[in-house]
Amino acid sequence: MTESYRGRIEKTSTGMKGITRVISFTSGKGGVGKTSSVVSTAIALAREGKSVLLLDADLGLANIDVMLGVTPRATIHDVLRGEKTLEEVMINGPEGISIIPAASGVESICNLDSEQQLTLMRAIEEVAYQFDYLLIDTAAGIGTDVMFFNSASREIVCVVNPEPTSLTDAYALIKVLSTQYGEKSVSVLVNNVRANSMPAEREAQMVFNRLSTAVERFLHIELKYLGFVPSDPSLIEAIRSQRALMELYPSSPSGLAFASLARKIDAEFHELRVKGGMQFFFQQLLEMSSHG
Repeated sequence: MTESYRGRIEKTSTGMKGITRVISFTSGKGGVGKTSSVVSTAIALAREGKSVLLLDADLGLANIDVMLGVTPRATIHDVLRGEKTLEEVMINGPEGISIIPAASGVESICNLDSEQQLTLMRAIEEVAYQFDYLLIDTAAGIGTDVMFFNSASREIVCVVNPEPTSLTDAYALIKVLSTQYGEKSVSVLVNNVRANSMPAEREAQMVFNRLSTAVERFLHIELKYLGFVPSDPSLIEAIRSQRALMELYPSSPSGLAFASLARKIDAEFHELRVKGGMQFFFQQLLEMSSHG
């Protein structure tokens, strides 16, 4: 690392030299609003003055660029082929966030050869050091790529909604993370909560409690309630418009919820005991690839 590069690292807005907070957003099933949640959280953090890098880790099915209506000139696929650097494929998003776009039809990272894995991992590490946050949008389910990026993240956020199938699939995901990957803690964000016979906040807490009760009974892992996002037509309209919710409707109920969520996440930053910053992320990726 050059001195000039190190100097840029030390001037990040966190004031915590060389530390990038790595958080993956994941879900047991598709359709729960995982991608919209990670995009909205990224933009909300940027509105708080943080620098944010967003990685679309659903390598074979690009989602983030489609959601935001942007067309990448190059993708991770070009990096893996050695034709582009990661800086060259990064694109700018709303509120100054940076995005590493995925590509359709890319092989599972666990099926890439070791040289390609190292190329991608080193590129992510070198770029992410420039940011306060690296947010990772994993694919849905319990596939190898999902576990790869979740296990390599310092923190995991599991997005659920009130549907029973969402909770069942979330439990399956958390079980694999706990029993096969040794994860000890997962945060839960309850999305698309409707206020029917009870306030949305109470409904969300009940959804979390149902999942937490099952997890505490059968698994050795701590679930943390991160918060909830109310059902909101503004979010649906933003998705249809291929624009960011926080850009179009920041004062909508869901927009305010994500703003609150970002403030809560960032307030915890200085309380974390981060061991080695991004090196921990990189080393764990290397360990997983070597044992895979």
